[in-house]
Amino acid sequence: MSRVDSTAGCQAKEDGEKRQCGKCHRRISLVESTIRCRCGLSFCERHMAAENHECKFDWRQMQREKIARENPKVTQSTSKMKSSKDWCDQYCKHHSVATVGERSSQVMHLMGVLLLVVFNLRGILHASMNAQVMLWIRQAVLGYFLGLLCAHALPYCCGTPASSCRFCIFSWVKGSWLVLHGKEVLSKPDWCLVAEWEQAKEHLMFALTGGKRNCLTRKLYDGPRSLQAIVSTVAARVREGQTLGFNCS
Repeated sequence: MSRVDSTAGCQAKEDGEKRQCGKCHRRISLVESTIRCRCGLSFCERHMAAENHECKFDWRQMQREKIARENPKVTQSTSKMKSSKDWCDQYCKHHSVATVGERSSQVMHLMGVLLLVVFNLRGILHASMNAQVMLWIRQAVLGYFLGLLCAHALPYCCGTPASSCRFCIFSWVKGSWLVLHGKEVLSKPDWCLVAEWEQAKEHLMFALTGGKRNCLTRKLYDGPRSLQAIVSTVAARVREGQTLGFNCS
């Protein structure tokens, strides 16, 4: 057999393999072979639909990216905000908890905030005992950077979607945190703390309601968001359950 014939035979074999259904491996028509799924394979008419060939392509991620492109976040200027409520509204836009992954990322963000608080309290205690302000400053700086890593690096390592982290105590953008968004923390540190506190209470209510699935959901989410109101609502429900003998599920 000549070299030309051998090459032609290999080409014909490759064409035959290309014209196979990616699911059942049956030979498909030339027209069907030109129609490729987003997973990169061609299929027969029976298996052409994504649900019929166990498509590996992440369609949900594609839709999320499409929605993000078509609906960019509109961020209000910090100078135009007149109250902490406006600040908290912008905080929620950049710290979404709509999906399980986003919720997990925001829990890690909360862990970072708790680290910052714990290290600051530890620093204040050491500084007051030793009469050295530098002890508090060291603990505060260490707590901030550990919290920053927890809020940003941990979601990345765990594969959960990272938030844009605006209007919070960790307002940060790669390479330009201090220039662009550091002013958010410096201009309104008290509002940043208010926003973090409101988000912490939302996480608490989410946990108490079993992911918004039990009888406390409406009472907590429709009622006042103060810590006292949350505690009193849960305590009243517990007493009611003990008296009447029913479970809150």
